[in-house]
Amino acid sequence: MFVNESQIRALIRLLGDEDERIVKTISGKLIDYGDSAVPLLQEAEIEQPEMADRIVTVLEEIRGTKLEEDFRDLIAFPDEQVDLERGAFLLARYAYPSLDVQAYQRQLDRMAQDVREQIGSRVSGEETVKALNRYLFTEAGFKGNTKNYYEVENSYLNCVLDRRTGIPISLSTVYLLIGRRLQLPVHGIGMPGHFLVKFDSDRYKIFIDCFNGGALLTEKNCARFLTEAGYGFEDRFLQKSPTRAILARMIKNLLAIYSKLDEPLKKYRLPRFIEILGCEQREEGL
Repeated sequence: MFVNESQIRALIRLLGDEDERIVKTISGKLIDYGDSAVPLLQEAEIEQPEMADRIVTVLEEIRGTKLEEDFRDLIAFPDEQVDLERGAFLLARYAYPSLDVQAYQRQLDRMAQDVREQIGSRVSGEETVKALNRYLFTEAGFKGNTKNYYEVENSYLNCVLDRRTGIPISLSTVYLLIGRRLQLPVHGIGMPGHFLVKFDSDRYKIFIDCFNGGALLTEKNCARFLTEAGYGFEDRFLQKSPTRAILARMIKNLLAIYSKLDEPLKKYRLPRFIEILGCEQREEGL
């Protein structure tokens, strides 16, 4: 679409009209401009605070629609080919539209290289897990956010990498993304109420609790936790989580947080992301 800056500015000024029908029509025209209108809308949001609510609504629709398209592109493959890293950063862009994704990917690359240099190439699975745990939870200082568990930043991958703190699924995602770079046999385990990572090789199998400093758990430990938490134990609770389910669980966590914060725009948009992923909205969280 040809970008006429003066026309976009004129439309933005009309968002201040008292007639709701006109505002709705103008909003639709700005949404049609898509990304081209975003910089001017952001500028107007600062310069014309009296229209901030209406501008935010338009920006939310533009960004949300684009992200829906990106999510559809993401899942247009069999689940084993769906990219968890891309999906996690797509979700982060929902709250941080100008996010420099490549900078965070380079950070993950450097972290993986640091671990690679420490462990070498001929170590056992047990030694590899211990080395990766030591690096992430001791040297790098990643930890569970026990003080502000329901802080929204705990669910966005960029914030977790910046602050070195998060909830079980976001910390596990960091572990999985580094593990993938190291070609380790790791995958996510979406237990009810608590997300884990499993190292699953022929010679060594162990569950890793990233929220609790990389604590190593056996299947019996996991079964005890589930029973004591009131979920009971079923074999399916310890099966590999599909990438779509991991992303849906991240979104469900955000939906619960934004519902408590009473942010209607996000409460409207997030379930649509879950629907695109083809997962139930009742998916377990955290």
